Amino acid sequence: MKIDELKEMIRKDAAFLKEESHMDTSSLSIPELHSKYLSLIYDERLALEYFKVEYKVLKRDKWIYYTGKADPDVYAKNPFNLNILKADVDKFLDADTDLNALHLKVRAQEEKLNLIIEIVKSIVGHSFSVGNAIKWKKFLNGELG
Repeated sequence: MKIDELKEMIRKDAAFLKEESHMDTSSLSIPELHSKYLSLIYDERLALEYFKVEYKVLKRDKWIYYTGKADPDVYAKNPFNLNILKADVDKFLDADTDLNALHLKVRAQEEKLNLIIEIVKSIVGHSFSVGNAIKWKKFLNGELG
């Protein structure tokens, strides 16, 4: 799921929960929304782990490439002809565009996951907000307790 789609879904769900006319149904929909976003957490956490593994494999492949241990046939179009010190390999890995692109993908996935986790926390807290709003309405109508 793209971050913009996620933000739009959150915006719609938050707008529904916020409307005073939906206070009773929003209270009843909290378990459903909770389940919906927990399912998203599961999916996005799996995607994050996939990206992390993909990053590790690519980093290993790039290390092999930069240390000169790669099969020349594999990199025939783009051979690495420099002899670099072992201590300098990290500098080349840190500057590698493929690794950086995948690293940014991992970071974006982590932020998306954090956003969903925060929404779940907000949904859990919403039931308390609804309860307080109901108590306030009762108080305004002269009901006690």
